[in-house]
Amino acid sequence: MIRLLILAAFIATVVLIGAVRPPICAGLYVGTVIYAIFLPAGLLAKWRLTKTFPLAFLVYFASLIAAGAVAAAVPPIRAEYQTLQERQTKFFAEAANCPVGEPTVAIQALALAPLVEEVMFRGLLFEEARQRLGTAAAYLISSLLFALLHSPGLGAVPIFIIALSLAYAYHKHGLPASVAIHFFQNAIALFLAKVS
Repeated sequence: MIRLLILAAFIATVVLIGAVRPPICAGLYVGTVIYAIFLPAGLLAKWRLTKTFPLAFLVYFASLIAAGAVAAAVPPIRAEYQTLQERQTKFFAEAANCPVGEPTVAIQALALAPLVEEVMFRGLLFEEARQRLGTAAAYLISSLLFALLHSPGLGAVPIFIIALSLAYAYHKHGLPASVAIHFFQNAIALFLAKVS
């Protein structure tokens, strides 16, 4: 029960910050502090890693292809997902101009977000859903909530597909595997934002 309460508090906080839409610098600092506050939730998760965890990256790359194919095939999904990516690139660029913005963006995107989001959605939610509703429901629920938290509209569809690969990485290979993939995803997004 404590795991679900922590997860609910995290989701409610993120949704509230998104609804308030503070100025860029305030949003960066508040978001970083909130993620840091939820870091100890990792103590409630199971940390294991299989020797075959590199296979999780193959599933992740397949999910990228599938997500791209869905976005390419359905114009409204593509348009909304592109808008989401443009907003993310703009946020990274503007946040980098805040005082200590570049290191704060890097800490949030490369350390805090992969750790906290994987603990919340895979380490806590996936496990709770699996124990109560079964493995298939755990994949669906954890991936859907993760996607909707990142994009509440049609842009969530590609994120949902990628989130399924994160759930697979966690389920089959352990939490460090899903954290590593999430780190890789965010590192690529950060790099693309810098070169745009």
